[in-house]
Amino acid sequence: MELDAKRFTDDTTLDTDVCIVGAGPAGLVLAAELVDRQCDVIVLESGGHYPEAEILALNVGDVSGDVYAGLGATRHRQVGGTAHLWNSAVAGAISAKYAPLDAADFLPRASRDHSGWPFTVADLRGDYDRAQRICGLGPFAYDAAAWIDSSHQPWSTIGPRLVSRVYQVGTRDALLSPLRASIERATNVRLCTHASAVSVQGDASGRSVTSISIATPGGARWSVRAKRVVLAAGAVENARLLLLTDAGAGAMGNGSGWVGRGFMEHPRDRALMLHPRSADAYARSSFYDQWRAADGTWVVGRLALGEDALASGELLNASATLVPRLSNTLHRLRAALPSLAARWLQSEGHGWSRTRGAARAFGGFSVLLNVEQSPHPENRVTLSARRDSLGVLLPALHWSWREDDHRRLERLRAIVAEDLGAIGTMTVDTNARPDPNAHHHAGTTRMHDDPKLGVTDRHGRVHGTDNLFVAGASTFPTAGFANPMLTIVALSVRLARHLRSES
Repeated sequence: MELDAKRFTDDTTLDTDVCIVGAGPAGLVLAAELVDRQCDVIVLESGGHYPEAEILALNVGDVSGDVYAGLGATRHRQVGGTAHLWNSAVAGAISAKYAPLDAADFLPRASRDHSGWPFTVADLRGDYDRAQRICGLGPFAYDAAAWIDSSHQPWSTIGPRLVSRVYQVGTRDALLSPLRASIERATNVRLCTHASAVSVQGDASGRSVTSISIATPGGARWSVRAKRVVLAAGAVENARLLLLTDAGAGAMGNGSGWVGRGFMEHPRDRALMLHPRSADAYARSSFYDQWRAADGTWVVGRLALGEDALASGELLNASATLVPRLSNTLHRLRAALPSLAARWLQSEGHGWSRTRGAARAFGGFSVLLNVEQSPHPENRVTLSARRDSLGVLLPALHWSWREDDHRRLERLRAIVAEDLGAIGTMTVDTNARPDPNAHHHAGTTRMHDDPKLGVTDRHGRVHGTDNLFVAGASTFPTAGFANPMLTIVALSVRLARHLRSES
């Protein structure tokens, strides 16, 4: 069932068992997993089903530190959340690359402060299986061996520290459409659009949330009273709402001082170039292009660090994909004849392994590294002195790419360059800095069993509270290299199971 809060009045109060703040993938999955259960669920979404300028303007905030695209450009308010910012494609459909976190991402690593999750990848295995189905993907298989066929063979001559694995590619509609349909049919779930949560009220003890205050731009101020509340509004907004608790004192869940801290992105590094030695290298590298496996699953081959290389903590976890670079001749032609180029000339996108005369069309591969960022406490979300159009203090992000992570990245570049030496000549732009704008916000409400070292426990419950939970990547203690969506979905499945067990 769906309700549009534009029709509400100032005296509206809704009562429910579970209130979920945010209808992005985390919130939608959580709600869908609670469909037909013995509980009433309300999902609050700031936007509607289409982008609205007035709503999107609520995403702005202050940014300090290194150059960053900003909070307005990297967040989205609409049913489906930041899935509307996805920019990959498969068979002409908007899509995303999926991969789970590695086993090493869950473990404490030497020389890496604040690393380690309160459980292992094995504890999430069943939830990852469920997440695969929810996301419309194939089997939970990401090692190369599961996907090799006669036409797609991984390189056998790479060095010992790199291994071949895959991303699976899934469309946005495959994820969102079944979730929306399930919620629309549900008799126990109400999706409220144009409902921006502006504050969280607790009782006198500070342990229980009693209500959520909500504003509808240009409309009513109203509230929801809930037995349990789940913040699923993204890493920036989850932290902001916690910092706004207790009339702006931000005391709820912040006994550790970790609320807002440990903000992480997924920087992308383009410092490495591979110039293959043989003319047929592009065709022989088809495993690392985008292709469709026999079972219909779309995959993209990638290069990953082996477990031994990650164990020391001296390297950033990373994934390398191959992006062909057009030859100088084709670059000049595309610049001189853009309309003709769009129709007839080869591009740098997927399908490069099937290009005739690839050795003439391309001048090598850019080795794109998707890398992790360490959870430094100094990278954090706080409250600005400025206010948004609803009168609420804006978030302020301080983000920087720290030198300890850059030293790890430089070591990583050297290892990748050495281990790909058998394939071709490698060049490294030693002056390059990574691009942080992957739109993968994480870490601001990190989970830890010790309340002194985190914001939530292993189930997402905010420490020191009885009925306040957090869902999504904001709970990640470390974020690995992977697009977080598969893990976000798996954690939402896990949280739904926990909520059901407490009913």
